Amino acid sequence: MRYLILDLESLPHPDAHQWLAPVLPAANLKDPAKIAASIEERTAERDDKLGLDPDCCVIAALGYHVVGNAEPFCDVTMGLEKNEGDALEHLARELRKDASTKIVTFYGRQFDLPVLMRRAMYLGVPFPKLNIDRWKSPHIDVWDELTFNGALRTAHSLKFYCRRLGIDTKDPVDGAQVSELARAGRWDEIRDHCIADIGATHALANRLGLLKLAAAA
Repeated sequence: MRYLILDLESLPHPDAHQWLAPVLPAANLKDPAKIAASIEERTAERDDKLGLDPDCCVIAALGYHVVGNAEPFCDVTMGLEKNEGDALEHLARELRKDASTKIVTFYGRQFDLPVLMRRAMYLGVPFPKLNIDRWKSPHIDVWDELTFNGALRTAHSLKFYCRRLGIDTKDPVDGAQVSELARAGRWDEIRDHCIADIGATHALANRLGLLKLAAAA
């Protein structure tokens, strides 16, 4: 079996406000200044979450590790759609090498895999159609495994589960910091964070016995 551990980092699309309906103020306000302040606050809250919307985000970093290969691979986009398209093409070529490849992610069935297909669609990049059916997908989502396919309401982050299971990620960056790092041009740190998440996902998958690797001859 060929496994590909995958992670991506995303950012709000800079043009997303052009496609979304204007945010409405709190319904109980009458004062124009308070209405304007409410709209500004609610718009900022909405915009902070756009990096998690497959239709309103861009890929900041796309990394993967084919189990058995020496090193993971990671593209950072520098915020440029040309680079994002190249990253998607690199991954598509890797996936086409073996149709039986199982992608391994953390929360990827609900986020990473839909983002890949959506961004490929919007950028016009030919990309394999990935099965993200909750029960029939051939791919492995460590988050699904840890939450019994979402049955637990106390789901936690990748770092939490690593800490809880005694896995040291040695990653100082949190996913919520990616937008800030991108604005500061600190793309190497975004790459390092993406690669660290790949390693953490791999370690969790191993710990849970999700990777059925052939024994060495």
